[in-house]
Amino acid sequence: MGAFHLASALAMAALPALSSAGTVSLPSYPLAVKSPYLSTWLPGNQTADVASGQPEFWAGQSVNWPILARVAGKTYTLFGVPQGVSGAVAATTTGVSFTSTHTLFTLTAGAANITLDFFSPVYPGPEHYAKQSLPYSYLTVSAAADDATDIQIFSGIDHTWTAQNGTAQLNYTSTGTAGFFWFYNPDQYYYSEDSDMATYGSILYGTTSEDGVTYACNSPETVYNTFSTTGALADVDVCQGNQLAALTKDLGSVTQGNVTFAVGFQRDLAINYVGNAQTGYHRSNPDWHLIPDAIEAFLGDYENALTASGPFDEAIRTRSENVSSDWGGQYADIIEASVRQTFASFEITVPLDDLTASPQIFLKEISSDGNIQTVDVMYQTWPVFVSLNPEYLKLYLEPVLEYSATGAWPHPWVIHDLGTHYPNATGHADGNAEQMPLFECASLFILLQAYQKYTNDTSFAAKYTSLLVGWADYLNENSLYPASQLISVDAIPAQANQTGLAVQSAIGLQAAGIILGNSTYSDTADSIATTLYEDALGLDGDTVDESTHFTYYYGAADTWNVLFPSYSDVLLELETFNSSAWSLQSEWYSQQMQAGGLPFAGPENYTAYGMDINWGLCDWNLLVAATSSADVQAVIVNTTHTFLTNGLNAIPFGTKYYVKGDEVGVWIGNKARPTVGTNFALLALDQGYWGYSY
Repeated sequence: MGAFHLASALAMAALPALSSAGTVSLPSYPLAVKSPYLSTWLPGNQTADVASGQPEFWAGQSVNWPILARVAGKTYTLFGVPQGVSGAVAATTTGVSFTSTHTLFTLTAGAANITLDFFSPVYPGPEHYAKQSLPYSYLTVSAAADDATDIQIFSGIDHTWTAQNGTAQLNYTSTGTAGFFWFYNPDQYYYSEDSDMATYGSILYGTTSEDGVTYACNSPETVYNTFSTTGALADVDVCQGNQLAALTKDLGSVTQGNVTFAVGFQRDLAINYVGNAQTGYHRSNPDWHLIPDAIEAFLGDYENALTASGPFDEAIRTRSENVSSDWGGQYADIIEASVRQTFASFEITVPLDDLTASPQIFLKEISSDGNIQTVDVMYQTWPVFVSLNPEYLKLYLEPVLEYSATGAWPHPWVIHDLGTHYPNATGHADGNAEQMPLFECASLFILLQAYQKYTNDTSFAAKYTSLLVGWADYLNENSLYPASQLISVDAIPAQANQTGLAVQSAIGLQAAGIILGNSTYSDTADSIATTLYEDALGLDGDTVDESTHFTYYYGAADTWNVLFPSYSDVLLELETFNSSAWSLQSEWYSQQMQAGGLPFAGPENYTAYGMDINWGLCDWNLLVAATSSADVQAVIVNTTHTFLTNGLNAIPFGTKYYVKGDEVGVWIGNKARPTVGTNFALLALDQGYWGYSY
């Protein structure tokens, strides 16, 4: 999307102000996307008529969020009313646009032009962890008319935002400057999910307390009818949990005006970390400790949030465009579509019994098995943090290292995750977790070295020296001839002697050598690299000169895969492998491109894969693009952009899709995942840490 001055656009609330926003279509548009449980989207195939659009939770469950306007006494449905409203007219959708933090729909409703701005702030800077941890998003409805016109705005939500099936209590609460509806179940079962939706916590929906605001809860038909008839509601504040909770604002007789709502999903018991409750880091601020204080502060900070989003959105757009004069625009679209999704995949927390402690983050492995703190998922996400704030790597690694240092994990390699199901980071004292011994060890050292390189902080790793030495020893002894085991792409069965796993292990061992100041590890890493590349153990020929590519398995000359470990070797300047190794692989990629992009592996029908590899993984592809030729970069960015915008899919940004066959461009699996953070790979390599605080 083209960059534009959002504050001006909202102030004027007129179509010309949005004219520079571009028209790229997304498979699904982020609305309120702030945490693994506050993640509401509108499928792209519904944006031609957003008045009848049905918002969804990222996993596909319908979420009700109706928005109406009454213009000169006539009611119009603006958004989220697929069944319509008796006597109302559907407003006409005239535009759809987005930035990294905003999704905007423009409509006409009689004499009024309406803008709906769904705004989920992103504050990546280290001084803003508390703000970033607030699990709230904004909706601003702006209206403009050529002549003064009576305009009232209506919006509401219901119990579909949580998996409590209407059992929560619902009431209206007011503070000094805010009023909000509060869904809360006193009999809730903590730390539980149903189909990825939380079954506990508080859903909030509110606006600032000012003249012209009314509220009510009742059946949708009742509140719709009251609003259509009077332009206001009856201030009903005691409700049943399955009713629609609605707010209205009378803008008056105006040529322009707006109202801002806030929606939140707050769980004060956010994470179960080995039996110790973690709560949102914002609660470390005494002024935001209680839910009424938090939503009041969030609403009161809207103008500051809006102002801050402008430079951030502008930086995301222009810096991405500047990576290439040829395909920078396409790349910027990809990056803009990745930001909210990445930052909504984790929560920033603090121990409930020590709100003065340092923050940590807990990451959900979204849309696969729901693990918490999966090491290889962070490895598949990390370039975004190189660009925006490398300290996030420390905040993620701390719980993994802290738990491992207790000795509860019984194996000599890095744990795969801290729990089978988010939000329970209860560890695996029985050793029964998905096992990726070499991959997780190597990934952890790479992440730790990335943190050290971009922050110059060696004290963090020093706290865990004895633990790290054990894992480095494991890599040192087991990397050259990997035993049968999985890698991050665990859809492909475990098998011994995977070339890419040995490459990843060598690079991780090189990082370990730097972190621990131990040349033995570095020497072994160099030796493995020499054996794999110069001695051609990992190549398809007997010598480098006779070879065209790295193999997937030793001795299987026709096999190959996307060799994503190359990126960390180059970005972190480890130089484990000669750069000619990556040039060789880049040339091979250029010959393997299919109609929809680069497959993950080949040949397609190789039996050891357990499936036909007619699919690609766009996150891994963008990672290898960064270490490939300009031509390969152009093709990967182009095909990823085509997959993102082709109109064939209706899910939050997915990563696995068909690259050949009758269904080219059709999504297969993985959606709404944090791994789109890897899309920053080209940015991170080109520009490093931006060094700004947003």
